[in-house]
Amino acid sequence: ENKWNTHVRQLVTGSGAVDILMVQEAGAVPASATLTEREFSTPGIPMNEYIWNTGTNSRPQELFIYFSRVDAFANRVNLAIVSNRRADEVIVLPPPTVVSRPIIGIRIGNDVFFSTHALANRGVDSGAIVNSVFEFFNRQTDPIRQAANWMIAG
Repeated sequence: ENKWNTHVRQLVTGSGAVDILMVQEAGAVPASATLTEREFSTPGIPMNEYIWNTGTNSRPQELFIYFSRVDAFANRVNLAIVSNRRADEVIVLPPPTVVSRPIIGIRIGNDVFFSTHALANRGVDSGAIVNSVFEFFNRQTDPIRQAANWMIAG
């Protein structure tokens, strides 16, 4: 909660706030965030959408948190994406190698933003992560996905 209320909040609120923030080692979702009823079709990987009011009751500032609890044991290296707009689509790709973590993404309009966490040993799976995202779009038949601009952060 402390990480969210200090570091993350500073980056996504106020003047100079970013529109989208990818968070690795996200820990737990802030207690003040509310789970939505939106459901996502994912390859066996947990993915939830939360609304996080960083304002007040009289002047709300709602942000959307897309959260994947991939670290069920230590609850430390979870992945999240924070956005000031609700995602048009949520994309979850399975881990590209047997030791990798999944790749989570959101699409807003024609832009797709992925959050990933490469392995600690010099990111030896980073090439496989990039290739996994590239191949996902390369094999698309959906014109919206074919025309998408995408980026990976992690």
